[in-house]
Amino acid sequence: MYERILVPLDGSAFAEQALCHVEQVALPGTAEIHLLSVAPLLEDHTLAVVDLYPIYVYRDYIVDQDQEAQRVQQELQGYLDHVAERLVALGYRMERNIRFGQPAEEIIAYADDVKCDLIVMSTHGRSGVGRWVYGSVADKVLRGSNIPILLIRTKDTRD
Repeated sequence: MYERILVPLDGSAFAEQALCHVEQVALPGTAEIHLLSVAPLLEDHTLAVVDLYPIYVYRDYIVDQDQEAQRVQQELQGYLDHVAERLVALGYRMERNIRFGQPAEEIIAYADDVKCDLIVMSTHGRSGVGRWVYGSVADKVLRGSNIPILLIRTKDTRD
C-alpha cells in the first residue's frame, strides 16, 4: 500500500472524482493524503483568471495582486479543508497545501518535496488535437515526474 499520496485538486467536481480511487489504494490510519491546489500564474507572475478564483478587475482600478493572492489562498484553503473533512472522518491523515505557479510544475515539485510515493489525478482523456489545443496538466505531470501516477479517466460532470 501507498503511504504518502498526492491528489491535485483544481476546485472542480471533475478533479474530485480521483478521491474515491485514493480510498482504494490507501489504508486509513496508515496513509497520509496530500491535497494540493495550484493557483496558476501568468508569465508576468500575475494570477490567472480561472473559475474557482477569478481576479476582479473594475473600471477604475485593478485589485492589488497581493490582496488578490491572499483572497485566493483563503478560498482555496477553505475548499481543501472542506474536501478533507470526509477523508479525515474515514481515518486518513491529511495535509493541505496551496501553491502559486504553473500547475504541472508545482505538482511535480510538491510531490518531490514531500516524498510522495503516488500521485492520483483525474484526466479528461483527450488525445490528438484536443490535448494540443487545451494542453494537459495530467500529461505534463506524467511526462515530468519520476513518481508513479494513477490517472483516472473520469466522466464530465456537466452531462
